[in-house]
Amino acid sequence: MKAFTSILFIGFFAVLTASEDEKQTKYSKRDSHTSIPDSEKFLVTKTCYMDIEIDEESAGRIVIGLFGEVAENTANNFASLCRGNYNGELGFGFRGTNIHRIVKDFIIQGGDITANDGTGGKSIYGPVFSDEPFIHKHANKGYVSMANKGRPNTNGSQFFIVMNRFRWLNGKHVVFGKVIEGMELVDQINEMDSDPDTGKPDKEIRIADSGLIKHEPYVLPEELR
Repeated sequence: MKAFTSILFIGFFAVLTASEDEKQTKYSKRDSHTSIPDSEKFLVTKTCYMDIEIDEESAGRIVIGLFGEVAENTANNFASLCRGNYNGELGFGFRGTNIHRIVKDFIIQGGDITANDGTGGKSIYGPVFSDEPFIHKHANKGYVSMANKGRPNTNGSQFFIVMNRFRWLNGKHVVFGKVIEGMELVDQINEMDSDPDTGKPDKEIRIADSGLIKHEPYVLPEELR
């Protein structure tokens, strides 16, 4: 497997600043290095689903719990894009976009809502938004994190699911959620053939539908962490 130093968008991007619409969250950068109670750190505030099609055939559902207590802006961005048609803008969301990159036993990447090929994306706050404190680590298979442009504070809409523990991603990408159902489908996608250079899957893997599952906040059980 090739060594990757960062989960990047593909292509050239101009330097952009984060939106002023982002909320000031309760945690600061220093909290990345302090102990936060599990009741806050693993509090699942929202849950999203993605119904996946492979070559236009239904493959199943992936369900992701979001850690909105410690990554509020990031979780809200992801949840809004799962809900779709943000602010009434048709197509502003994940529905109909592809999983555009697979690096076996490393990452599965998607969320390019503008170009659908890994070169684009945008957030609900503007073109990009700032990193929140790196509270969670890429500690296990199934954690969900933000892709960026190889620089701090360049989050958009692209995300990735890690397929193992990767310490060297910590402090570079904001982890904001965990797959809580559908890991069998994630494993299936991980095994699919892709271009060895770009990671583009040989088959079309499409987010046919996405949305939110309503529930009261709860602490993620230890067996799912």
